[in-house]
Amino acid sequence: MNENQQVELGKLFFEDGIPGFSHLQFFQLVQEEESPFFLIQSTEEKDVGFWVINPFSFFRTYEFLLSSVIKEALRIDEQTPIAIFSIITVRSDNQVTANLKAPIVVNLTNRMGKQIVLQEESYSIRQPLFEKQTADYE
Repeated sequence: MNENQQVELGKLFFEDGIPGFSHLQFFQLVQEEESPFFLIQSTEEKDVGFWVINPFSFFRTYEFLLSSVIKEALRIDEQTPIAIFSIITVRSDNQVTANLKAPIVVNLTNRMGKQIVLQEESYSIRQPLFEKQTADYE
């Protein structure tokens, strides 16, 4: 029986922290092997971590532009490889939602990250990740 292994993808630095956790700047990005889910885990407080996804894997029409202010803060230019993550939450009704309104942008060269809030009205902070399945009881 194979047990999933965690793959460490590197350290991340959030100069301003993550909203609600501005005092924390250093995180580790981890992925469950062969899984679409990642964990952004604080290296300063082990009890603080966020499950995230690559939103483009789940929401094919998701798109936005990075402002020049964000590009400058993260030192991003046209050649810089970046990653985008959305924080996911498991709700009380076992529904999983993704925050598409406030993605996390990571400069993969210098490992700097920042959570931004998009101005687009069409994106939700509680976008269902999976379609609800309805059970047929006959």
